[in-house]
Amino acid sequence: MIIENWHTPLPELGILAVSGKDAAKLLQGQTTCDIVGLPPGQTTLGALCTPKGRSIALFRVLRAEDKIYLLLPAELLETVQKRLRMYILRDDVKCDDETWNWTIFGLFGAKSTEALQTLGLPLLTQENEAEGQGSFYTRFYAIRIPDANTPRFLVLVDKQKTAGMCRFLEAHGLVRQEPSRWALEDIRAGLPSVWTATVEEFVPQMLNLDLVGGISFNKGCYTGQEIIARAHYLGSLKRRMVRLMGMGEPLPQVGDSLQAEGWEGKTVGTVVRSAPDGEAGFELLAVVNTSLLEEREAIIKTASGIGLTLSPLPYPFRTD
Repeated sequence: MIIENWHTPLPELGILAVSGKDAAKLLQGQTTCDIVGLPPGQTTLGALCTPKGRSIALFRVLRAEDKIYLLLPAELLETVQKRLRMYILRDDVKCDDETWNWTIFGLFGAKSTEALQTLGLPLLTQENEAEGQGSFYTRFYAIRIPDANTPRFLVLVDKQKTAGMCRFLEAHGLVRQEPSRWALEDIRAGLPSVWTATVEEFVPQMLNLDLVGGISFNKGCYTGQEIIARAHYLGSLKRRMVRLMGMGEPLPQVGDSLQAEGWEGKTVGTVVRSAPDGEAGFELLAVVNTSLLEEREAIIKTASGIGLTLSPLPYPFRTD
């Protein structure tokens, strides 16, 4: 049975709060996205990179209250926190793990829009649009996540109100699902991610971060900018992220290698994220050699030998 309206907790996500009068300045010089130019009510994806342009972490930026929240895999919070603190020096900046203070939900379906409006939020119709409020008594934020014509939201709720939110959502027709459902929708939306197994494996463009608005080529210098700009302007990129589908077990894991017939056992790709599709199959995002995409008869396989088929991404794909 296909469930059209659902919600799920997302315990794999954490929240790093960057605050202080120099918070935006610090992040502007360390991330791929334009923090300073981010309009009110908008969020963006971004990456923290090494000087060699390799992605340490990908995150979603939410400016709220007097803080800048970075939503990213909880397993990378300490890594990112330590990295940012290296550059604080005498700046007025604090980087605090505030995951303990929030519960993050994923909402899917038309009824999620109705539920959010019942809570007093305006209709969120644009991708990456955000609304909410932050005060001593109430803290609640909703973000419209890119989707395929079905409303999808990330919702941040005060931890103390988690149980009440669950009851509220279920009373409004949203059935609880496993977090893997959200992962599947992220894959279908072509949204990249970095986890512990893939830290420093990819330049952001390999993950299509430039195609989903996560890289600014106009904001000036930041750590890793030279390498990232060179890949953009010189077209020197040899790998890109694609969406693939397969049937059977085991489910490929983040960081697993992919192979292809005719490539003599060489690694042709790396799994970025995977999720079961609920019908004995799975979908995944993987960074693969672009030359492989030009071979129409190429058969890509998982490390266990499962054949994979290429599926479209919801945004224009470039191989340059």
